[in-house]
Amino acid sequence: MRTAYTLLLLALVTAPLARGDPLQAEFLLLPSAQAAGTFDREAPVTQVQDELLQADMLLTLQKGRFKFFAEYLVSDHESDLERLQLGWQLTNDTIIWVGRYHQPSSVWNHDHHHGQYLQTSVTRPDIDEWEDLGGILPQHFTGMLIESGHPAFGSWRLRTAIAGGIAPQLQADGLEPFDLLHPNFDRHTMGYQARASLHPSDFSESGFGLLVADDQLPWAGEPQTPAQVGLDHVDLRLIGAFGTYAGEKWNLQATLYHADARLHYTTSLVNDDFDVWYLQAERRLPHKLTAFGRWEDSFGTGDSQYLKLFTEFARIRYTAGLRWDFVSRQALTLQFENTHTLNGSFDAVRLQWSAAFF
Repeated sequence: MRTAYTLLLLALVTAPLARGDPLQAEFLLLPSAQAAGTFDREAPVTQVQDELLQADMLLTLQKGRFKFFAEYLVSDHESDLERLQLGWQLTNDTIIWVGRYHQPSSVWNHDHHHGQYLQTSVTRPDIDEWEDLGGILPQHFTGMLIESGHPAFGSWRLRTAIAGGIAPQLQADGLEPFDLLHPNFDRHTMGYQARASLHPSDFSESGFGLLVADDQLPWAGEPQTPAQVGLDHVDLRLIGAFGTYAGEKWNLQATLYHADARLHYTTSLVNDDFDVWYLQAERRLPHKLTAFGRWEDSFGTGDSQYLKLFTEFARIRYTAGLRWDFVSRQALTLQFENTHTLNGSFDAVRLQWSAAFF
């Protein structure tokens, strides 16, 4: 494992550059500031932070067929190298990436990543939340990602993404991905993901598709709850379907996940499954306003042994808000939420400023 990791870093830093082609570089800064508060609270813990300042920085380099991409997130409570990818343009339609990537079976995170300005709502669906914010699905892997697009059924476009890499570990406080800057080589396993979707044209955001994932998540923490005692690893399998409609005035996005979890304890095996889905609708209004609402719901989560490892997961959540793009590449967003976790419920209100600077 140490040898593979060293070779990966050497490839990212010292990859040869094609001669004769100009170096192209782009940098994008996505800062945001948020204030939040809860009320009518029955849940003992909510993970809602009263204040949050963060800046998401993205750098892309390209020379000939070689591509380099990095994303670094800094906030008032963390800093992390979110993505570091070296790419090779195999053909006009296919790119091979090695490094740390966002797993392709999360459609929301594939579209929005960490930049708050890139998404209309302040929060993302809880099923697609990041690991360090209580997410129940692994989102960051270190390995290989292959993205491709090909013509299909006349003018339609088939887009695919296939990936495999080092999976996050299960800790007492949630999932912990492999850290490129501070690598820990103890007890790591692999995960594999894939997504395929059809779109009416090359550049259309509208489309529909399927996703699958098969991830092995090793336990690497000190047990703090009964559900964690004696846990060795979890085999987590996902299948899902999704669809997006991007119109002139309306945007609709929906995703359904079915999760099958096998929890391996030292003396027993527990089979578990549950379903989670969400639907978000957005309506563009005059004066650069956008109204939005999201409904998140689930089945079989109340008795899920796997979700007992993540008791703050929002099994039901209703979200509504209004975004105002008051100047070019800057927005203010007001959002209200009603959330039901496995341990209670609460309401929340959030106010966010977000921007994109080139």
